Amino acid sequence: MKKQRIFISANQKELREERFAVKDVILNNSSLRNCFDVFLFEDLPATGKPPTSTYLKEVANSDIYIGVLGKEYGIKGADGLSATEREFKHFLKKNPNGDTLIYIKGKNDSIKDKDIQKFIKSAREVSIYKRFDIVEDLRTQVLNSLISCMDEKGMINLLSFDKRINIEASYSNIDEKQVKDFLETRAIKLKVAVPKIEIKDFLVNTLKVVSESGKKLVPTNTALLFFGKNPTDFIPQSEIRIARFKGSTRSYFLDSAEITGPIYKMLDQVERFFLRNTRLANKIVEFKRVDIPEYPYAAIREAVINAIAHRDYTRMGTPIMISIFDDRVEVSNPGGLLPGLNIKRLEGHHATRNENICHIFHETLDMERFGTGIGKMNRLMKEHGLSKPVLEEEGDFFVSRFFGPGDNILDLVPSIPKERQTDLKELGLNERQIEALRLMVNERHTFTIHKYTELFKNISDKTAKRDIKGLLDTGYIKKIGYKKGAYFQSNLDVPKK
Repeated sequence: MKKQRIFISANQKELREERFAVKDVILNNSSLRNCFDVFLFEDLPATGKPPTSTYLKEVANSDIYIGVLGKEYGIKGADGLSATEREFKHFLKKNPNGDTLIYIKGKNDSIKDKDIQKFIKSAREVSIYKRFDIVEDLRTQVLNSLISCMDEKGMINLLSFDKRINIEASYSNIDEKQVKDFLETRAIKLKVAVPKIEIKDFLVNTLKVVSESGKKLVPTNTALLFFGKNPTDFIPQSEIRIARFKGSTRSYFLDSAEITGPIYKMLDQVERFFLRNTRLANKIVEFKRVDIPEYPYAAIREAVINAIAHRDYTRMGTPIMISIFDDRVEVSNPGGLLPGLNIKRLEGHHATRNENICHIFHETLDMERFGTGIGKMNRLMKEHGLSKPVLEEEGDFFVSRFFGPGDNILDLVPSIPKERQTDLKELGLNERQIEALRLMVNERHTFTIHKYTELFKNISDKTAKRDIKGLLDTGYIKKIGYKKGAYFQSNLDVPKK
């Protein structure tokens, strides 16, 4: 979509603050900034060209004229006109179908210059005009006028970002295979049959993320985020950046990735990166081998899904950031809390700026409908033996911090679920082998055949060799060296003390 050009005109001496206020309104609003380019005479670089011809050329090339009128008419030129009125008339001549927006400062015109009174009268006959008293009023009126202008021109859909049709995309940008995978996953999680429905019908009538426009099907931003072939072609800010840093600061990173694609593929990539950059320790407890992940990934995944669902997608150039440190994990997304939400009382309260995105996550049970996501993260961390995450607003970003166990990772053993426990007796190991494995894994002992026979009295070298071979077959221990110098040690991951 081609940007519209706006020319700002006002008495430079009297209305300097107002001139820059109008420009700031446009540049500081993402929707306006994406739709308009602004010309202000003060922004011109110094050149040898006559200033009058330069700004009149800019007027002629503009689509919208914004004039701010005060008490003073301004210095007249050889044609008897001030710069502001000259620009106004030149715009009307060159752009008979253009939009003129006039903002008049003050309600009493009788105290103004005679010439400005005449200008106001003539401008009111051919322009949209409004009055203001203070600069903040002007800012509000300009914002409202330009949003209305954008709406009339079809430049903006006032629906939330996720519900907007992406006019730059077409149905050909949708990957129907992704939709089929979604339907299968949804059926499994909801314990229902895969619906016998046309993909297009499902997207248009069930999820309502594709709209019919004339004889064409047009995807919304939600459709592109979940099912697009290359979502970042149209929504570059949907990227997720993830990094593993050395230590507890961002001074040096060990691994990083820029993750793009449909949402569920991105979630899979995040999980793979996370698991390879966090610890999985092992310990022998009684007669069981226990795998101990540094964090409960389900809690981290919940935070990432919340970030995807609740972030402000109008913020360009600001991806979701996931940072893994030695002592914590941080998930940061652009867009603070919506009005009415309190950072200290989020649990049980649900509000979002992206209803369609949340609806799809609800369809696959990836997100709760009743604001229980915070409680879920708290519960998962507690069950893992860790403190609940710390939630904070930092400027216009929402940050979830998960603090890890540090060197106390082995203390998490009591909370490890059954699926992360292996019954060593069921593997065929006897009590001698389990005790030897415990010493090698937990205490980092090493064994030779001779040391093994010393520890377990009344067994022969032949029995010791058979026990060691059985442990080697499990893959839990490994042999170091050859012949008489050989010894055996744990092949499992144990954090250093």
